[in-house]
Amino acid sequence: MMSTPSVGWARRVAPVAAVLVTAAAIDLVAKAVAEAWLVEGTVRGRVPFVDLSLSFNRGISFSLFPAHDPSSLALLLAIQGTLTCLVAGWALAASGGLERLGLAAIAGGAAGNFLDRVMDGAVTDYLDLHTGGIRWFTFNLADVWISAGVVLLLLEGLPGRRGRHLNVGEPIP
Repeated sequence: MMSTPSVGWARRVAPVAAVLVTAAAIDLVAKAVAEAWLVEGTVRGRVPFVDLSLSFNRGISFSLFPAHDPSSLALLLAIQGTLTCLVAGWALAASGGLERLGLAAIAGGAAGNFLDRVMDGAVTDYLDLHTGGIRWFTFNLADVWISAGVVLLLLEGLPGRRGRHLNVGEPIP
């Protein structure tokens, strides 16, 4: 039985939208909780290797190219919004289930950071990674979603997986 193009499109949109919206929503709620519970500059130890420490990133990764004035913020938002939309579109066009899921997770994390920057002018970070007295970087759940998406893309590209495309929700053989 042949499916109509709209049915095939709906099968792509639904999981991508669900992952993207869920990832962004969880990220934004976690950021709101962090802002309400933590004080900027104060470190709260919770588990080995990760502390809770509120900070605000006005730039891109690792605070590079900070946007302190309205015009640089507008440019950063335009670039970030465009890239987020491109990744979401790429997720919709992906043929493999892991590829689609990975790109949707990346887009969801990027959307969470984009919306946070739109609301506050900066991205809220609160997970402080450290080992042996060395503080590596502070990040948030959006960054976790993005990293998880990259891992899924890498798994999709493994030599044993090439040529096999699963639908999201289909068990991995």
